[in-house]
Amino acid sequence: MLVLLIEDEIEFAKLVVEYLECEGITCDHSSKGLSALTLIENNEYDVILLDVNLPDMTGFEVCAEYRNQGINTPTIMLTARSGINDKSQGFDAGVDDYLVKPFAMEELVMRLQALSQRGKRSAVIDLGVLRLNIQEKQAYLRLETHNERLLLTPEEWRLLVFLAKRKHEIVSRILIMNHLWPDDYGSSDALKMLVLRLRKAIKKGLSDNHLDEETVQVATIRGVGLRLISL
Repeated sequence: MLVLLIEDEIEFAKLVVEYLECEGITCDHSSKGLSALTLIENNEYDVILLDVNLPDMTGFEVCAEYRNQGINTPTIMLTARSGINDKSQGFDAGVDDYLVKPFAMEELVMRLQALSQRGKRSAVIDLGVLRLNIQEKQAYLRLETHNERLLLTPEEWRLLVFLAKRKHEIVSRILIMNHLWPDDYGSSDALKMLVLRLRKAIKKGLSDNHLDEETVQVATIRGVGLRLISL
């Protein structure tokens, strides 16, 4: 079982990770919401353990964000808040279970085992001629006789998935940069270069398979952001 713990109390997180690993459960850890969303985007977790109070965003916001992306990974909210309103807010955000601190580690393991049996995110995104296989981390052009793989770097893949999950929506550059570089290592120039490389890879795939260049586009909406169009 692969679990993601999103918890900013480092000592508590260490205790949880060590206990779960002794139980044969592999556990990744993130102390911030944005970096956690990147991990969730790029890994197939069986269960997510999510604290409410995080330094950059609330656990409710984190859960709502990946639920909006179509990620259905079972989620347990870990928090000292025991009020019914807090629990209601968590369930409204998409949480599956609620465990109030302090709790017995044995109970946590039992809940993890129960939730891990539930289904996770859809493995495939189809958007017009474009098909993204999340599990394989591969993008394809859907042709009449077969699927032709696009040759993408890991960063190009992450950008394409991020736009595809928002379908034909306009996505702001700030949102994209926060997703791609949650630790603030990115820049506007880096994003411009990444978009150019992704467009070049898509254009080559379309050209090699005799498809019109307008079939799949990463379109710039001046002053607003980017939009993925796939016919």
